[in-house]
Amino acid sequence: MEELFLNKGHVGKFADMMTELGFEDLNDPYWRSLTFIVSGNDRLFNQRHTLVNFKGKEINSETWFDGNLSGGEQKLLALAYNLFTNQDFYEFENGKKYYISPLEIFSGIDESGYKLAKNAIDVRLNFY
Repeated sequence: MEELFLNKGHVGKFADMMTELGFEDLNDPYWRSLTFIVSGNDRLFNQRHTLVNFKGKEINSETWFDGNLSGGEQKLLALAYNLFTNQDFYEFENGKKYYISPLEIFSGIDESGYKLAKNAIDVRLNFY
């Protein structure tokens, strides 16, 4: 799996975040793919405690789509949401939906984000 990481810093952040979550192994593909994406982007990693309830081991999805992220970061987080929940949309309390499509995600991210997103799918599907 190490060949999928962007760099050694990404590997370290991934390991740190999995440890923070209390995972002794990497067998959970949902958390593994979510952690892979969050740890691969500096801003998402710095906001990880807002994005994830580490103690309860649950995502704070209401903060994921609140408009505080750049377009590329939002698309990476949308992919993480899709890989974690298997849902192709996020529904706000008012009923409005944020749809998550592969074309939308991959057409709106830079080269580093593209590699991160593509490899996160491999992580989720155990293709490594």
